[in-house]
Amino acid sequence: MDHKLKVFKEVALTKSFTKTAANLFISQPAVSKTIKNLEQAYGKAFFDRKGNHIELTTNGMLFLEYAEQLLRLYAEMENTFSASSEVLPTSVRLGASTTIGQYIIPKITAGLKKEYPNFNLHLICGNTGKIQELVLSGQMDLGIVEGENHDTRLQYEKFVKDELVLVTNANNKNIKGSISIEQLKDLAFVEREPGSGTLEVINNALAKNGIESLHITSVLGSTESIKSYLSHTNHFAFLSIHAISAQLMENQLRIIEVDGLTIERWFYFMSRQGYQSKVNQKLQDLFLEQYNKK
Repeated sequence: MDHKLKVFKEVALTKSFTKTAANLFISQPAVSKTIKNLEQAYGKAFFDRKGNHIELTTNGMLFLEYAEQLLRLYAEMENTFSASSEVLPTSVRLGASTTIGQYIIPKITAGLKKEYPNFNLHLICGNTGKIQELVLSGQMDLGIVEGENHDTRLQYEKFVKDELVLVTNANNKNIKGSISIEQLKDLAFVEREPGSGTLEVINNALAKNGIESLHITSVLGSTESIKSYLSHTNHFAFLSIHAISAQLMENQLRIIEVDGLTIERWFYFMSRQGYQSKVNQKLQDLFLEQYNKK
């Protein structure tokens, strides 16, 4: 429920579904669905919609007051019961798959440095397979990865939920609105390299919907290179919502909704079986705390 309240509060503050989606790293359809579900659950309209402009209704203003009170209580509860006496180590070796390392960890680390000035993070980024090997060999204290191919020698704990969305150049006029799953076969795609956790999740989701392969025009080694490629073509890619917030805000890329297709995944903390220390648990708790401060 706290997630729904966060979405509601952000829409109320920004008066924009698009800005809310970018600020909270979720898709615009997910924002719309959350607001619709809240309004249906309580049988009240919380927003007046006039074209692209939205305003809180009287009921919406009252609901916002309650939402803010509840969110404050949630935060107080987290602070009270998530506190730990463990001291954060001054140096941590963290391995993270590319999406996490580029778009999530830097903000978290910056927040931790403010609270723990002596904390130093040594971050290695790579695809999920590489990070698994580094953690297994003991070269990394902790890993954070994407993907569904879990190694039985490792233990995994959920970190953050992510959504993979279909994106293209904002100026692409070939697609006007949403498309069907079958229409994906007609599009030109760029994708990540084999071994990427993102690619694995995408392929599994498409296979469940009867799509065994896409028309791949290029294979690139990073999300940044894919975004740059898309800015110069009318091709398409499935990318993490965390990776494209800046491009959505700057109107460089746009999301294309695929009817009946939602690709969600979890990012996972990863450590060796039997080696989960109190220090690692403390670090995981702090990462979650910093992430939720967004």
